[in-house]
Amino acid sequence: MGERTALLVAGTLALHWIVAATTGLSDTEAYYAQWARNPALSYYDHPPLVAWMAWLFTRVSSAPWAVRLGPVLSAAAFAVLVYRLTARLFSPRAAFLAVAVLSAIPVFFFTGFLLNPEAFLAPLWALFLLLLLDLRDHDESWRPVAVGAVIGVAFLAKYTAVLAVPVALMYVAGSASSRRWLRRPSLLLGGIVALALAMPVIVWNARHGWPSLQLHLSERMTRPASESLGSGLLRVVRGQLLLFSPVFQPALLGVLGVSVVRSWRDERYRFLATTSVPVLAFLLTMMVRAGDSEAHWTMVGYLPLVVASGAILDEAAGPVRRVARMAFGAAFLLSGAAAALYAVHVHTPALAKGLPWYDPAADPFAETIGWERVSAAIVVHAARLGPGVAVVGAHNVLCGHIQAAVDDSPPVYCASPRRTQFDFIGRRTPPTGAPVVFVDTERYPADVALALPDRACGTPEGIEIDRSGLHQALVRVRDCAPLGGGLP
Repeated sequence: MGERTALLVAGTLALHWIVAATTGLSDTEAYYAQWARNPALSYYDHPPLVAWMAWLFTRVSSAPWAVRLGPVLSAAAFAVLVYRLTARLFSPRAAFLAVAVLSAIPVFFFTGFLLNPEAFLAPLWALFLLLLLDLRDHDESWRPVAVGAVIGVAFLAKYTAVLAVPVALMYVAGSASSRRWLRRPSLLLGGIVALALAMPVIVWNARHGWPSLQLHLSERMTRPASESLGSGLLRVVRGQLLLFSPVFQPALLGVLGVSVVRSWRDERYRFLATTSVPVLAFLLTMMVRAGDSEAHWTMVGYLPLVVASGAILDEAAGPVRRVARMAFGAAFLLSGAAAALYAVHVHTPALAKGLPWYDPAADPFAETIGWERVSAAIVVHAARLGPGVAVVGAHNVLCGHIQAAVDDSPPVYCASPRRTQFDFIGRRTPPTGAPVVFVDTERYPADVALALPDRACGTPEGIEIDRSGLHQALVRVRDCAPLGGGLP
């Protein structure tokens, strides 16, 4: 790896580490981190790798830096693999440019320190692409087995990895230089290895009635009744522009067009188009269908376009070169300015106070602060209610954050209207007759009568979280007792 690229990767690693060590967990991170309290073959929302990695690194400490150590290290490995892939296809200079693009795209930067399934899927997907490319140039019989092994491990990171199977078959069948593998048993053996490594997820789901399959293919595949198809498309476009940047995302779509055109005469771009177009088409379609889809789902589909971006910036000439440099130059400037402004915002609320449209519900930093006060309030309420008390929330990520804040003492239950991972560890309904500290927030409001129909709850204590007068969150803590039992 070139010296410039090594410095870039090291600098990005240092930034990821600083953020990981100096900020609290977000709601979703806390939810994932708490899965590690109950090691299992898989989990309701996602496969187990995110929980397994959190369990491994929290043997050292439960602090946010330890929870996030897996994503930080994975991000560095991801950048190295992107460099190797791009250098194999094009040149070391193109590889440096690809890593620079990768480092500046917001979603790839943030997943480099946040605990999330994509943090582990990303390097595995890059390794999959590198090994898939090797099938073109090498003839050892173990190579398809290696591809299958990486697909199987990637499936333990996120279900999106299943797309690697049709992508691999499409590339092998569509490339004259790799089609020979279709006649060899080692390709089938690679599939068997992938299936074997994915077995923890399959076994867990089979034991529990396939809940993850129901969640992702049925329960999530509905839009709100008020959302039209056009509104769904607009929602997805807005999310892509936000997480991939309003300049990078259109630039990457331009790169996609160039890659498709060049794929007719250049096998390198055929490889990148084959590993990008089907993945993006499928994921974007699913995101429109799912009303609660998340914009980062498409990360693996954009990865080949990041590689192609490095090549185009390196090789393009004439008008294409000028347009590419202008587009990506503007994208780098926008990402740099946004990062600098957000760094200022983390240290002072002055910027947000000057924005009339500031919404703390859209500010991820607001999720990370004030939990010491919430934890202290819960402890006071629990002590007042006496022995056997339970803490209850009614939203999955809120319950996870409460559990992290109080270290599951008192034990935390999650009486959510929808199923959550808490259902599968026996933590939906608090013990009969137990007094309850009920917690909800302005961001995640709950109907306490629906969540606790067999308990009477008192007037909530409101905990206002602010930063020098800037409102960030409102947390409500209530004492609840069994009906007829009375409140202390």
